[in-house]
Amino acid sequence: KFDYSSKNIPAAPKTTYLKRLVEKTEHFLKRLRWRSFFFLNPNASAENKDTFGFNSRKTPPVIDELKQFENGLIDLIQNVEFKHDETNFQKKLKDDINSVKVDTRVTIKADKTINYYKLDTCKYNELLKSNITKSYKKASTDDVKQIHESEKQISENLDLSDRIDKLAPKDSFITLKDHKENFENRPKCRLINPSKSEIGKISKKILDRIVTDVKKATSINLWKNTNEVLNWYHKITDKDQSKFICFDIVDFYPSISQELLLKALHFAEQYTKITPEDKHIIIQAKRTLLFSGNEPWRKRDSEDLFDITMGSYDGAETCELVVCFMLSLLQPQYNIGLYRDDGLGVFNKSPREIENIKKDICRIFGENGLKITIEANKRITHFLDVTLNLESGTHEPYLKPNNEPRYVNVKSNHPPNVLRNIPKGINTRLSNISSSQEVFDKTKAPYQTALNESGYKYKLHFSPHPTKTKRKTRSRNITWYNPPFDINVKTNIGRKFLHLLDTCFPESHPLHKICNRNTIKISYSCMPNVKTIIQNDTKNKLNQLQPAESTDKKDCNCRNKETCPLQGQCLSTSVIYQATVESDDKVESYVGLTANDFKSRYRNHIHTFKDQRKRSSTELSKYVWTLKDGNRNFSINWKIICRAKAYNPITKRCNLCIAEKYFIICKPHMATLNKRSEIVSMCRHQSKYLLSNVT
Repeated sequence: KFDYSSKNIPAAPKTTYLKRLVEKTEHFLKRLRWRSFFFLNPNASAENKDTFGFNSRKTPPVIDELKQFENGLIDLIQNVEFKHDETNFQKKLKDDINSVKVDTRVTIKADKTINYYKLDTCKYNELLKSNITKSYKKASTDDVKQIHESEKQISENLDLSDRIDKLAPKDSFITLKDHKENFENRPKCRLINPSKSEIGKISKKILDRIVTDVKKATSINLWKNTNEVLNWYHKITDKDQSKFICFDIVDFYPSISQELLLKALHFAEQYTKITPEDKHIIIQAKRTLLFSGNEPWRKRDSEDLFDITMGSYDGAETCELVVCFMLSLLQPQYNIGLYRDDGLGVFNKSPREIENIKKDICRIFGENGLKITIEANKRITHFLDVTLNLESGTHEPYLKPNNEPRYVNVKSNHPPNVLRNIPKGINTRLSNISSSQEVFDKTKAPYQTALNESGYKYKLHFSPHPTKTKRKTRSRNITWYNPPFDINVKTNIGRKFLHLLDTCFPESHPLHKICNRNTIKISYSCMPNVKTIIQNDTKNKLNQLQPAESTDKKDCNCRNKETCPLQGQCLSTSVIYQATVESDDKVESYVGLTANDFKSRYRNHIHTFKDQRKRSSTELSKYVWTLKDGNRNFSINWKIICRAKAYNPITKRCNLCIAEKYFIICKPHMATLNKRSEIVSMCRHQSKYLLSNVT
């Protein structure tokens, strides 16, 4: 147990922060360039098609009207000042993270509590394999190809194949169910399959529309939060004479079969339009595989790879659609509602009649392939995060056993505005789920203690959230700049950014209409928290145990090792390299990257130095040809300055490109030949993962 929330954020190293700042600035400038391009060229407006949130992978054109602003942002990054004022809490976070990284064991999070567990890698792999083989069997590479081909066909029909990545082989993992009985002797786990098809984003939008239309037409009790449950509870008449039936659907996500989903879609067609294409996309988004140790696995009881995973983009919406169908079988004869896999009903009947209703509910769910655990004739029940009491007609906050509230510490590396609003949000939440002042005062103690331990001086007080009247607000197309926040950054980035915005875009500027404080806003993003850092450390330790692709890989294949351009490391891959050009009176340097081996890239550079048609290929070749034209002697020395991983469809980040831009922007003395405009450029490593390139 950590004695603090794992959502706390440690102070980031200077290099890590600057790389993240470069990345966020690049994303912002890409969006701003596209917006400016279409504003200045209204005839070249974007195609009128639904992109379902998939952004273009093309590099935006250079906009001359933005050059001053872009140069100002780059100067801002280069001139960021740092301080070092480490608090005791930050030291503790740093020490705990270091102890986790030094330990050879992996750190696994509990499923529903705040606990973490240390496991030997062998024991972890044993638990993981046993949970996988329980429900999955080995799949073939043909199954992977089948998914890719089906996804490509859908993306081409929507003209989005150049924006969507193919299915990424993200390794599955487990969490420990330490709240189960006899956990010490027979540990139970929850298997998480994070591999998800990006077609699920399209399916999510379709399903969200369907669920909204069905809920509006039928008025069923499909709850999306605790407030909707309480609104239903307040409408119950004769509470003192009523009793609850509460139930839970066992393994809801994996229990949803293709047959049940098709039934739910057929039911929804009565209330909204669902085209055959919509059905095809929804079903295809559920065809996925589980990956572990670079091996694909498929569901045992599924013939066409149908599997609804908890991490899928449209998993929650699929669950809600099935819930709508199940509620249609239970209502209006029963006053029952569902929040995903948790159900609750109230009845003013005799105990015998309620038991018969309980059996009927079990039968209805069983006929549709769903197993439930159910309890009846309850006067008091815990549902979500509230306790509902029919005897007194009250409701109060509920904490699960062996779980205690933990909040982000006031010394955490969060933006000040976030820390300022945490106690206010807790107070509002507790007030809304407490039925009275007396109930609030009776239950606030553990929450107040958690706030005090986190360093807040806020006193919880009962203040029900007033009903807000909807105000008509003018919708604006806002472009957000999200630089990372870090407590060790001395420079006020937000203030300098807004000052730069006002300076570069006066009222007379042609882009002032879309580049002002109303259309461009800033909001700080956060660096990785303790939970994320631990998860990444666990992944790294497990990846190190996987067998290498080649055990006899060479570092150099030069015949004469003394002439090797990288002193025996010319076959290194995924590197940032520096070329230092020394002439008679000047020394210039160039920074480049390669995801393949350096020697192949080196040969390309040498070719551009010899073929005059290639003289403009890179800034390095331009400079070399300038020296040649002047008949000046020069020599080039090569060295590796950084190693990083190329684009990964799992993380959606290219650390290799980010590292190169970091050296160009933040280390200009190391890249005197590079252009600063290279910060906004397309990643050349992501194209091979696009569905358009699936063969």
